[in-house]
Amino acid sequence: MRSIQVQRFFEVVHIVALSAWFGAVGMSGVVAAVVFPAMGKMQPTLGAYPGYEGDHALLAGGLIAGKVFLIVDTIQFIAAAVALGSFVTMIVAGYSLNTLVRVLRSVVLLATMGLLSWHLFMLMDAMSKNLRSYWDFAAAGNTEQADVYKNAFMAMHETAANSLKGLMLSTLVCLVLAIWTGVRVGTGESVAGAGAGVVADSGQS
Repeated sequence: MRSIQVQRFFEVVHIVALSAWFGAVGMSGVVAAVVFPAMGKMQPTLGAYPGYEGDHALLAGGLIAGKVFLIVDTIQFIAAAVALGSFVTMIVAGYSLNTLVRVLRSVVLLATMGLLSWHLFMLMDAMSKNLRSYWDFAAAGNTEQADVYKNAFMAMHETAANSLKGLMLSTLVCLVLAIWTGVRVGTGESVAGAGAGVVADSGQS
């Protein structure tokens, strides 16, 4: 019985972590969709970059979005670590991969972790270096060199967008599978089913 309780506790932790992960990825897309068009309409001139003759709207949008993406990537890293750790703990506590769907759940989670590792430690690392060099040369008033790094960053933009879409889709699939294959209780009910039963019982009382 204690083993089931441990599994159920870490199942909840796992689902919360996946939800935070999914929400963070989704928010990054919302920020990009709002910030860059807004800056494009305002056409600002940044006082901190007086010598830069390039597109200040793109520069301003990048400065804001870059900080948001750093926060998003931090949340992704923490949420992914918690999601993986809680799932491993469930297995150690007795959660069995005894059905095809449960095996699929573990495979999709590992694939999503792999995609995140590539996204954070390879793609974003390279993009961050280009972005910082772009800002540094723009601040120094070296427009030509700043635009070299800006173009290098923009060349990776579509790949990054597709990577985020992939992460959003895969975390959603992980979340659905986690709820669907939740830890069973004594009646054979899933975690989601047990929660619905509790709500129904409280409504009758």
